[in-house]
Amino acid sequence: MKLYLIRHGETDWNRLLRFQGREDVPLNETGIRQAEACGKALSDSGIQAVFTSPLKRARRTGEIVAAASGLGCEKVFDLPELIERDLGEYSGKYIKDRSDYFALSAGTDAGGMEPFDNVLARMELALKKLSETELPVLAAVSHGAAINVLLAGLSDHAVGTGKTRLLNGGISIIEGDAQNGFRITVCNLAPETLKTCGQARI
Repeated sequence: MKLYLIRHGETDWNRLLRFQGREDVPLNETGIRQAEACGKALSDSGIQAVFTSPLKRARRTGEIVAAASGLGCEKVFDLPELIERDLGEYSGKYIKDRSDYFALSAGTDAGGMEPFDNVLARMELALKKLSETELPVLAAVSHGAAINVLLAGLSDHAVGTGKTRLLNGGISIIEGDAQNGFRITVCNLAPETLKTCGQARI
C-alpha cells in the first residue's frame, strides 16, 4: 500500500494558533484552497479512495481532495481511527502554551490528554485497516497531533511529535503493509512541491 497521509486544511483556530483537539472547527477559505491544492497534486497519483477523520475539517478536506483529483466524492469514507488526539484541557488553548504541551505530550496523564501510546495504537490500527482494503494507492486525511504521533512511532522519534510542525495541507507518504511493516518515504511536503520531489525522503 502507498498512502498519502494529509493534514487537513487551515481553520480559523489554526490561524489564531489555538489547539483544536476534538473540537469540530470547520475549514476557512485558506483551508479550502489548501485542500484543492492537495487534490491537484494527487491528480496523477492513482489514488483509489480517500479516508478521513469524522471531524468536519478533515471530512471536508477529503471531499475537496477527491473532487480536485478527479476521484469523486463517492469515494470518500470515514475512518474513526483517524480522529485527532484528544488534547484534554489543552483544547482551545493558545499555542503560547506549546512548551508545556510538548513537555507533557509523551506522558500518560497530561491534563486529560489522550496518552501517546493510545494514539499510536489507534493510528497503527488505521494503517492496518487501510492496508486491508487491498487498494494499492490511497489518501487519508487526519490531524496534526495524531499524524505526528504516527510519524514518531514509525521513525523511532526521528520526526513527528515534538519535532515536526506539520503544514496544513502537508502530505506525507507511508508505504508497506501490516505483515512487513510500514515506512515513511516522504514527510510533510507542501502539495505544490510533491510533484517535484525527485526522491523519497524523511
